[in-house]
Amino acid sequence: MKYEVFARINAGDELINVGNVDAENDRLAKVYAYRTFDEEDWDRLVVVRREHMVEATNVGTMPDTPGDAA
Repeated sequence: MKYEVFARINAGDELINVGNVDAENDRLAKVYAYRTFDEEDWDRLVVVRREHMVEATNVGTMPDTPGDAA
């Protein structure tokens, strides 16, 4: 599975996408992210399965009724 990796240096800063890792499960994704992106003393490092990311590019083509959203 592909995971996106987000991090921030200081508490209160916005999380930024710092890259991605491939892993068989969430536990390995966390380990790979920690070891791959260890160049900073991160306040927070997060992995998100790419399949769980919600597309928000073409919101103008989305249904008007919230109940219509898939």
